[in-house]
Amino acid sequence: MLVATATAAAGLVVGTPAAHASTTACDLVTAKSVGYSALMLYVAVGLEGCSNSVTEVRVELQKGSSATGPFTTVAETYAYSGGGAWFDEGTGCGYYVGVAHWQDQTETTPTPAYYCN
Repeated sequence: MLVATATAAAGLVVGTPAAHASTTACDLVTAKSVGYSALMLYVAVGLEGCSNSVTEVRVELQKGSSATGPFTTVAETYAYSGGGAWFDEGTGCGYYVGVAHWQDQTETTPTPAYYCN
């Protein structure tokens, strides 16, 4: 079970550290939900607890017809940690989550967000 806590300053959600040892000592984090600005959807991502200030994170935008899913990947891009992955308009109406991947870690925005894009 994943336990999440909010990071107040960045608005990111931190997953519990992985059960296995990691040589990087970084925790992948995401925003609480997908955001919307300038006719685009975005997912904020970051790495906490390490010195990797600029690292690429692969991010999927997933869409579902309900807040409980199932969700299907509709777009994918890369973002630098501490920034956001931006997705162009045209994915339609639905519930969206962001799924970030970095090394052996995967984090999903915990709260689905409804948008007509």
